[in-house]
Amino acid sequence: MLELTYETFARKRRELKHRLEVLLRSEELQQYRELWHEHDAEPVFCTAAGVDGSSNCIRYKSLMLYAVNAVAVSYDGSMREQGCADVDFLIPYKYPSERVDLYRSTMELKVALSAADDVELLLLDGSLHSALTAPKQWWRFMEEDKVEEVMSYLPLLEENRGMELLAKRLGSSLDAEQVMLLEYLEYLVAIQKLIERGVHRLVAVAKTSTDSSFNRGIPDMAVLEEITSGPGYSMPRDRMIKMHYPIYDDFFRSLVFTRFYARLERGKDMLMIELPREVGDEEIRKLLSRLRHLSVEGYPYLLKRAHRRVVISNREIERIATSLGIGEKTGREVLAW
Repeated sequence: MLELTYETFARKRRELKHRLEVLLRSEELQQYRELWHEHDAEPVFCTAAGVDGSSNCIRYKSLMLYAVNAVAVSYDGSMREQGCADVDFLIPYKYPSERVDLYRSTMELKVALSAADDVELLLLDGSLHSALTAPKQWWRFMEEDKVEEVMSYLPLLEENRGMELLAKRLGSSLDAEQVMLLEYLEYLVAIQKLIERGVHRLVAVAKTSTDSSFNRGIPDMAVLEEITSGPGYSMPRDRMIKMHYPIYDDFFRSLVFTRFYARLERGKDMLMIELPREVGDEEIRKLLSRLRHLSVEGYPYLLKRAHRRVVISNREIERIATSLGIGEKTGREVLAW
């Protein structure tokens, strides 16, 4: 089949090259230049922290072994770190991948909260808007009495000041659906606290974005990266939230997220930058000066260092499994207890 794939490519190669050239010369694409502001920011010192997390897992027939962690790397003239981690079996065994991803996200938010008051900028990897709007509407179809039982735990989640994933302990007497809702509530509590406390410090940074206002469906970030090469930033766009939440619904739906694209150094990658508030041109330029000071090769060093510190490789999760005797005793086909 691989031979057939290469034969197909050879047959279509000339057509594909022509389509690519036509697209890149498109007048519509060139209109993006009007949205781009050339700006070579002067570096300005600020205190900052970069937050990132990682997760990995091994799925067996009867359960999942997972590891999650998160770290905040802070800089105020010297570097320091604070973080947390968890290794466990996922119980109950339902929607395992989605729940482990949620564990990691919640842990990142809690670590970010621990650093929020000590820095001028708090850098997150990804997008807060996307994190909030990822589809999790299943709770709307739960039985009312089950939802009410889970909601009774909300005060405990709100009072928690630590980095522990509290829902795991509180949910021991709940069924699978309720446990999932409890974990989602803990996530919403963490993100609401972080935005409320750090609204003027939070900066989400991403290397990729699929957002597109171009009528042929090409991501805006890719277009801007193609037609520009120097430092600068795009015209900001505001985004709001339309979905509903089981808690803090009015708060989340009142938020305005400002998103724009920027390149910090000539020839380096384009970045998507998002703030959980409305900002003008002057504040964007001030932010870019701070990011320039914190960046190496056009990307915030604190985020790069945080990522390196947290990566949980396949080899490492396999080593954890082996130390538990799982692989030696049973392999992945059966897990007997």
